[in-house]
Amino acid sequence: MINRQSFLWSIKPIYITYQVCKYLLFPLRIAIVTFHDWRSYQNPTALPVPPPRLRHRVHGSLDKHPFLKGGEIAAQNIRDLSSLVNYDIYSFEHVLDFGCGSGRVLRNFQDAPASCQFYGTDIDPESINWCKKNLTNIKWNINGYHPPLPYPDNTFDMIYAISVFTHLNEEFQHLWLNELQRIAKQGAIIILTTHGEHCINKLPAEHQTRINSKGFLYLTGVTGKLRLNKLPDFYQSAYHTKDYIRRKWSSYFNIINHVERGINNHQDAVILQKPKSEPNQYFQKRE
Repeated sequence: MINRQSFLWSIKPIYITYQVCKYLLFPLRIAIVTFHDWRSYQNPTALPVPPPRLRHRVHGSLDKHPFLKGGEIAAQNIRDLSSLVNYDIYSFEHVLDFGCGSGRVLRNFQDAPASCQFYGTDIDPESINWCKKNLTNIKWNINGYHPPLPYPDNTFDMIYAISVFTHLNEEFQHLWLNELQRIAKQGAIIILTTHGEHCINKLPAEHQTRINSKGFLYLTGVTGKLRLNKLPDFYQSAYHTKDYIRRKWSSYFNIINHVERGINNHQDAVILQKPKSEPNQYFQKRE
């Protein structure tokens, strides 16, 4: 049976008209949500919340409540995934959120002890500048579209990237896997998310056929001025099978675990580790 919505979107004039209407209405939607934010009660002791356009850029929604809740859940997921390989996230000395956006996840680690320093880096200057002004105890950086990152070799003993490799083509993925390998310490834990089987099963049949043959699929949607999130055109949608990750990502890291729907019950979480120089030293729990 033909999916009616997929069929309609395949008709280019209908798809373009829909995107143009969304684009024209978007400023009005932002104005309405901004007004509601202004009217709603804000606990003076609570952390500031990014403006609607920055929330949308990260989360795809203007509403602050799912933005905050999603970040809270993802932060707990990162804690749980660290525990799964016998680490307390606060036992790490240097933790990087690669592709941190406006701090949706990092804001939930404000209670980290002085011995655990968190860092956030992203390609979006507007988001990082907002974070620098509003979220303390985090070291923020803006990075380019291509490596290198502004960190020395072997800096981090923990790196996570939520919803980053879900948006890059293969060339960009290999560039950034190599860069994460460079800045990770020996024995470091790396958690990266993917669109796995749960997401693949929602794709049209022809896309599922393509990904099952290769293991990877990169789909391009809206580009140019009609992109509401104002992210670069290369930032689209990528899907990975477990077998592809095993074959390709093992060139950079040891694959420790693959947790289906490990982040926000949606994206898969791939737990990796940079090899140590000493043999048989994996998973020594930090005291």
